[in-house]
Amino acid sequence: MQIRKKNDISFVLDNFSTLAEWDETGAKYYLVLEDRKRGGQWTLMRYEEDRYSVHGRGESYLDEEEHFFEDSEAVTAFLWGNRAAFNAAVKPASVSA
Repeated sequence: MQIRKKNDISFVLDNFSTLAEWDETGAKYYLVLEDRKRGGQWTLMRYEEDRYSVHGRGESYLDEEEHFFEDSEAVTAFLWGNRAAFNAAVKPASVSA
């Protein structure tokens, strides 16, 4: 499942649980993708009731806490801006499926 058009993001969000890993302790789904701007990684997370957040970390930085998106438009903007990293992160799963 790749993001080629902005419309693809709705499908990604609707099916996030099939693409992401489950964190039993945190009770959330998560997907790790490359943070190409800062040279580290993003962890995109989805909690119950479709609440999304993101956290970044790398060799030279660590976000103090998760940033929760205010609405679906903010999540869409994040995914659109990071679509190449998202596509690279889900490609191995798509090939093996």
